[in-house]
Order: sequence, then structure tokens, then C-alpha cells
Amino acid sequence: MLTRQMADIAAERGWNPLSTGAHPGYTRTNLQTAGASLGRDKLKRSLLNSFTVLPSQLPEQGAEPLLYAAADPGAVPGGYYGPGGRFGLVGPTAPARITRRALDPAANARLWATAERLTGVSLPAAVS
Repeated sequence: MLTRQMADIAAERGWNPLSTGAHPGYTRTNLQTAGASLGRDKLKRSLLNSFTVLPSQLPEQGAEPLLYAAADPGAVPGGYYGPGGRFGLVGPTAPARITRRALDPAANARLWATAERLTGVSLPAAVS
């Protein structure tokens, strides 16, 4: 949502930065097993490592959507990228499904305003 809002602000103000988003899909790293416990829950971690029915991919393939969003000339402002294969979890990079909420410019603007308020950091006012 913040990516899309930044893309809208950049377009409104004539700025040049490219604001995109990406996700790695289900990539075989320790993030799925460590989770919020940061790896302290060894029983859950060993169970997750031993059984999964979800397709997964190597970290190198999981990094591709992030690299695409950051550096590929085909990436578009406000674009969201991820694996284009089974369940959006694995496969070559493709545009990823954007949630209905993230397609709502008013919701994106509210989240942006809340982030500015909570962090105490905001963009300078637009010059007309």
C-alpha cells in the first residue's frame, strides 16, 4: 500500500523515483521456520522442516522478483512482483496479485498519513 501511495505521490509531483513492491514467494530460508520466535521454538521448527505440502524454491529464485522490482526496465510505478508459478509461491517473476485494499487510493493515503504521524517523518509539502 505504501509502495502504491509513493508511486502516486511521485507522479503527482513529477518526481522520477520508481516505487515498486515485491515478494519472494515460498523460498527455502529460515524465515518460515524462525518466524516471530526467531528460531527459539525448536519443536515447531523441526516439525515445519520435516513436512510441507507447499511448493518452494531456492533463495536465488526467490530473490528474482525483488531484483526485478528494483532494477528491471520493465518494472512499472506501483507495480507488485512475485513468483508467477503455482499459487504465486514459486516460479519465474511475474506481476503479483494486488489485494483489493491496496487498490484503494484512499486507504493507501490513510496508511501513509498514519505512518508519517507515527514516525514523525513526512514529505515536504507539494510546491504548486
